[in-house]
Amino acid sequence: MSTDTPPEYEAERRPATTPAEATTRARPDDRLEIWYFIGALTVGGAERTLVDLVNGLDRERYDPTIWTLFDENRLADTVDPAVPIRTLGLGAQTRADDAAFVEGGSNPLDYVRAPLRFVRAVGREQPDIVQSFLFYDNTIARLVGLVAPKTTIVTGARGLQNISNPVIRAIDTALIPLSDRIISNSNAGADAYVARGADSERVGVVHNGRDLSTFIDAEPAGLRAELGLDEDTRLVGVVSRLVERKGQRDLIDAWPGIRRAHPDAHLVLVGDGVLRDEFAGLAVDRGVSNSIHFLGTRDDVPNVLADLDLFAFPSHWEGLPGALLEAMAAGVPIVATDIPGNDELVTDGETGVLVPAHDPAALCGAISGVLAHPSQAESYGRAAQGDAVDRFGLNRMVKEFEALYESLRDD
Repeated sequence: MSTDTPPEYEAERRPATTPAEATTRARPDDRLEIWYFIGALTVGGAERTLVDLVNGLDRERYDPTIWTLFDENRLADTVDPAVPIRTLGLGAQTRADDAAFVEGGSNPLDYVRAPLRFVRAVGREQPDIVQSFLFYDNTIARLVGLVAPKTTIVTGARGLQNISNPVIRAIDTALIPLSDRIISNSNAGADAYVARGADSERVGVVHNGRDLSTFIDAEPAGLRAELGLDEDTRLVGVVSRLVERKGQRDLIDAWPGIRRAHPDAHLVLVGDGVLRDEFAGLAVDRGVSNSIHFLGTRDDVPNVLADLDLFAFPSHWEGLPGALLEAMAAGVPIVATDIPGNDELVTDGETGVLVPAHDPAALCGAISGVLAHPSQAESYGRAAQGDAVDRFGLNRMVKEFEALYESLRDD
């Protein structure tokens, strides 16, 4: 890369785009140029959704570019090499105990300078659409519209509690009118924005999608042999970051009761996070550490799911959780909390069991009950898998976003 290339044109894995080239890139006149803006390409749900969307777009109609604030982009290698990734160059790293969490630099001015470079780039190059997904990214994208009135601003709504902080919520609410469209990954998120003053005609829903074939056809990972367990051991698992809002504390509190009902059951926690040591200590305090296994981050989640007898998802709040969707696709019986987002995926009594959040006793009863009735559990798994295939395939998500872009082309 040339040393005189401005920071906003830095690219990962791609040939550098120079300022002169940036405004003269060859593309058909009828292709929409879409800039996707996100903090970093880490392993979080919004980031995976972005990668899947960009990889699936029809390149005859759309010309995508991914912009990141930080230079920590672990998912970059999963993006189609033909798609430019341009970073604003803020130095950062993911935490060793939480690959989805980015720690940036200590100079607060960097968080002003870098976004201003993006704003200037948009004003200079005038892409057709700028799309963002999360609060900080949404804030910057909305301000972009002030300097690029011909650029359509599409912001995201993912996870209702992401804007529960009163200051963040006030900023987000004040900037709602600067979004040309707000796209939520759940009905609950869309309803919440309308309730806060967004024009209902500018709010839409595109549920997350996944490449479900990798989960439907996965071979078991052999967890029982890996953990030295008998082949008839019942495995309950959860896949998520080890943070408070994901509810693993409630599950560990429920586990002694589950073990009394099913002494052969073991619990596997897949994922990492800041509370791993605390949760491990809690398992010791509850006297169940010998039947709870912390597996950390895994690259073989589809295979892990194929090993499970039951998938538990005790979250306190969500958007539309990809981990739960993946468990559905794998055909694993599910016990999840009855919260917005989860209840758009799982139908209680048909495709799984829903219980109140923050309620270890309810988790204990539901998980014990499903384990006690294998034929009913199998029915839940089959129904969930069918529902996932019918409603949440990756192609469906891509087509719905493409329909959105076509509607914006006609505006």
